[in-house]
Amino acid sequence: MSKTWIVAALAVALALSACDSRVKSTSVTTPAPVSSATVAAPPTPTPVPVAVPAKPASFSDYATTIAAYLTADPAAASGTCLAELIAAWKMPLVTAADGCIAANTDADPENEVVAVLTTKLTTPTATTDTQFTIVVFDPSPSGFKVAFESNPNDVIPPGTTQPIKPLLAAGDLNKDGGGELAYVTANCGASTCFETVHILKGTTTGYVSIAPPDGITMPFADAKFEDTDGDGAKELLLHGGAQGSVGAGPQRTRTETWAWNGTAYALRSTQQSKAAYLYHAVKDADALFAAAKYGDAETAYAAVVGDASLLVWMEEKHERNELESYALFRAGLAVLLAGGDTTKANDYFDRARAYHPQTLHDQLAGSFKAGYAAKGSVSVGCAAVRDDIAANLAEYQAFWDFGYANPPFDADTICPF
Repeated sequence: MSKTWIVAALAVALALSACDSRVKSTSVTTPAPVSSATVAAPPTPTPVPVAVPAKPASFSDYATTIAAYLTADPAAASGTCLAELIAAWKMPLVTAADGCIAANTDADPENEVVAVLTTKLTTPTATTDTQFTIVVFDPSPSGFKVAFESNPNDVIPPGTTQPIKPLLAAGDLNKDGGGELAYVTANCGASTCFETVHILKGTTTGYVSIAPPDGITMPFADAKFEDTDGDGAKELLLHGGAQGSVGAGPQRTRTETWAWNGTAYALRSTQQSKAAYLYHAVKDADALFAAAKYGDAETAYAAVVGDASLLVWMEEKHERNELESYALFRAGLAVLLAGGDTTKANDYFDRARAYHPQTLHDQLAGSFKAGYAAKGSVSVGCAAVRDDIAANLAEYQAFWDFGYANPPFDADTICPF
């Protein structure tokens, strides 16, 4: 091998070595990855619970004490709705479930707290040993304030042990965009308790009544709010009406529907419960007759005859015979007024006469039939009926006295033509 070739080879090798050294010296080292973990936020401090205040010695201070408590602990107004306070204060006859409502009862968007507050009287009266008030607590930027407090109401009767539930409803009851509140109070006499429903609307100047001026009252009533016609507004339904006194006579319940008319809640309809007494079934037929629904009246009168399921109030009045005889007479009169034939009417009159001589009313059928036959005139027949009633008015009045809860006898309605 020639020296020239060796020298050339060494030169190439030295050049390659230098080139490799330059490449290594300029290479970039990949940095280690940076951790992607985020820095934890500092823990939110756990709110220190506000202690329930001690129950004031005076009932008149309950509301303001609760307003201060709600201001210090607004959470007591939302999720729990004073449950801790109600449990701690041990107010008689109040439960957490029925003693507080959180709802919008005025025109602003915030919910108010509506509470039932009770106290045991240290000196019970003849009618009660416990009283309650309804209080509305309204939130504001400066805290809760007492926006409404009812006068103290009696819990009746004395010695009541079952929890009371005077709060009926709260919120936009009448779909006018505002808020309302409804609660019930009771007033009892010797034998009958009358429930009164109070409906209030929250305004910028306070709470005003939107019940009618003469109120919404019914004896022994169950009350609830319900949208009965699907228009979004809720109607007040009252069911009850029977009075406790024997002197009231035979009783039947009813359902009243009170609806918003744009100004106040007003009575929309009254639905009587199905008649349990013969007397009430006859009066239902009388109502159809008075409305000139003679065909329906005839059917209703005929239906009561022989219906042993209908109760009588005073057997000593021979009530069943008297009322059936009366019903048959009126059924015959309804046939004639509806344009029916005389033969059918006379059949009713003859059946009414078959109760003779045990009844007063069989003679009405006989007198009418004779008068009508003589002249072919309903008015002539009715004139004969009025003469019979006038001659025995005291007896008719005594029979038709079915107690003060039922209408008095009106002779002019028996044959008013």
